Amino acid sequence: MSGPHLACFVVCGTLWATTAVAAQERLAQLPGHANVERVRQAVQELGSDGRVQQVTWSDDGATLTFRRQGTWLQVSLTDFSITRRDQSEDPQVLEQRGSGPHPPRAASQRVGRAQQSAWVRSPDGQWTAFHRDHNVVLEPATQSHDAEEDSAAAARQSAANGPVPDADANQAGTPETIPVTTEGSQFFRYGTACWVYGEELFQNSAMWWSPDSRRLAFYEIDERHMQDYYLTTDNVETYTALQVERYPKAGMPNPYAGLLIYDLDSRQLLRVDVGGDRQQYVYDVQFTPDGKELLFSRTNRRQDTLEVLAAGIAGGPPRLVVAETQPTWQNNKPLMQFLRDGKRFIWETERTGWKHFELRHLNGSLINRLTDVAPYPVGSLVRVDEEAGWLYYSAYSGDNPLNAQLHRVRLDGSEPERLTSGPWHHSAFHIAPNHKWFVCTYEAVDVPPTTALFTDRGEQVAVLATSDTAKGQELGLVPPELFTFKANDGTTDLQGILHKPAHFDPQRKYPLVIRVYGGPNSRGISNRYEPADPCCEYGFLIATIANRGTTDRGKAFETATYMKLGTVDIQDQVDGVRFLAQRPYVDTARVGICGHSYGGYMSVMAVLRFPDVFQVAVAGSPVTDWRNYDTIYTERYMRTPRENPDGYREGSCLTYVRNSFQGHLLVMHGLLDDNVHPANTWQLVDAFHRENLRLDLMVFPRSKHGLGSGSEALQWEYLHEHLRPEPGSVPGSSL
Repeated sequence: MSGPHLACFVVCGTLWATTAVAAQERLAQLPGHANVERVRQAVQELGSDGRVQQVTWSDDGATLTFRRQGTWLQVSLTDFSITRRDQSEDPQVLEQRGSGPHPPRAASQRVGRAQQSAWVRSPDGQWTAFHRDHNVVLEPATQSHDAEEDSAAAARQSAANGPVPDADANQAGTPETIPVTTEGSQFFRYGTACWVYGEELFQNSAMWWSPDSRRLAFYEIDERHMQDYYLTTDNVETYTALQVERYPKAGMPNPYAGLLIYDLDSRQLLRVDVGGDRQQYVYDVQFTPDGKELLFSRTNRRQDTLEVLAAGIAGGPPRLVVAETQPTWQNNKPLMQFLRDGKRFIWETERTGWKHFELRHLNGSLINRLTDVAPYPVGSLVRVDEEAGWLYYSAYSGDNPLNAQLHRVRLDGSEPERLTSGPWHHSAFHIAPNHKWFVCTYEAVDVPPTTALFTDRGEQVAVLATSDTAKGQELGLVPPELFTFKANDGTTDLQGILHKPAHFDPQRKYPLVIRVYGGPNSRGISNRYEPADPCCEYGFLIATIANRGTTDRGKAFETATYMKLGTVDIQDQVDGVRFLAQRPYVDTARVGICGHSYGGYMSVMAVLRFPDVFQVAVAGSPVTDWRNYDTIYTERYMRTPRENPDGYREGSCLTYVRNSFQGHLLVMHGLLDDNVHPANTWQLVDAFHRENLRLDLMVFPRSKHGLGSGSEALQWEYLHEHLRPEPGSVPGSSL
């Protein structure tokens, strides 16, 4: 590449940057923008009147109280009449709103993404454990208030790469302070975790109290063997700064995670034997309900085996409570919910290839299977009623795999039954204490929500709330369409949702935009009410397609992308477009795709691999090569680059940058992105430069992984510029 060409490219990127401030203003000048805003406002309201809040059952089982659109109402469970209820006269509503005593908080600091609480209060409210200057310190809880603790913790976290301010030093030696550890350092820390544990294992805590407040367990994290990753900050200042993170990229060393327990009575520190090897993951730590053991999850680096272990508080090797193994990858965070005896628990398993519930014992035994009676996955646990011996749960058990239905089963595994039916998605379940009634909301993508009262046999006896669709009809909104097509394997049914502009005219040609995320551990679409996509009013058809690799369709569907991200999932998006292209109103010469994060990756891959299908792409914060991303996420689905070199090569955007590229690609990235590093975009830019190609670039100097509302304005401006909807496809004054 010659120097002048690179200079021209950089100028192009700069032009986007300098005009970003005015993007929203320019967007307002696009045909149809006024309609977009009208529909956006209407969508926020449509369907909300079909839902209820704060459902409360009376102690005598005679009435049901709920709130609808700010009004309190009461249902007689005798004649099902609905009357208005004075809130001030209803003690149960007052209780629902939060009157009365509250138990002490065991932890209360709110933390940001991929962070851990820097302080945690004991259940008895007497002690507060702090992560301070890389160590764990205990102080009587009466010394400070929550706001002061949060402020101090935030200051310490912001100074994580340097010495802690001296403001804490005058407290460390006071008689009331207990320095639990003292040898912590920047890369050998106590009472906190690390970025990758917070981001990928959702580990937002790193210190845990026993139920009796006599013991504190906490992490020991060793990153001394890991490589630094540098991210420049203050990029709009005269002098920049540097953020340093030990970020483990695919195939690189992981942090070592250990656990310790401090005994407040003996003032002794016990190291927990976590077993395994040092490259494993240790997380989901908690004391057993009786406080006699410390539970933790342990998974191997490949993440195909998960073990829940119990370590005695007096030491010794841990014992196995339950283990799960998969030929591909094992979900890291299955549900584990204890019953009141503190010994039995509900456990979520995928041993059959479908997500189901079991009843297990803390001693390691399986008591009985609860829900594995049919080949469909459970959704969520709704309620466990031990007195009556019922487990209530949702499951995707109907003909449409998007529709959750309410089920129940006895805790001994007998009498399984489905309580709801119909071609709708069911949610917001409220079970009566006497099990004779339940409330739920049902809806579909094109059917506004209704909330109703049902008997325990599934018979609807009263409608509590319905949706008024008059506003949507007034605006000429067209109901979205749930469509189904075959994957390229010839057998798998895939689904998508197609939105059309108001006053849609099937005699016209419309450009098609695919909104995509599509990554593992995400749900592609849902059958919840979506009255409209406001951005259709710019003159687009907009579709979302649930590709293979997403959740709630069984393990085979979910693992179809194992070791080959960016292949099967992209192919499903392509086949969805080709299915829609059979319709005369879809303009196959004007198809775009847009997404963020994994959706940004999918967008780049789509326009590079299938330029005959996608002419335009807008990608926000994309991973462009999986070697750039972290160990836990990437290796779970791809293994390491050494184990799977072909998968990494075929799943890299850089592989498909060719000098024959003729499409339009806008990439947007935040310079402070500590999740998907900006280097992903720089590598893509470099690949385009080496092939003498051009792409459009917008950088956000003050943004992290989320780019903010300005990115949406740029996205639709770019799509409008390059897909150019026909003037007649935008109704203009018709709304």
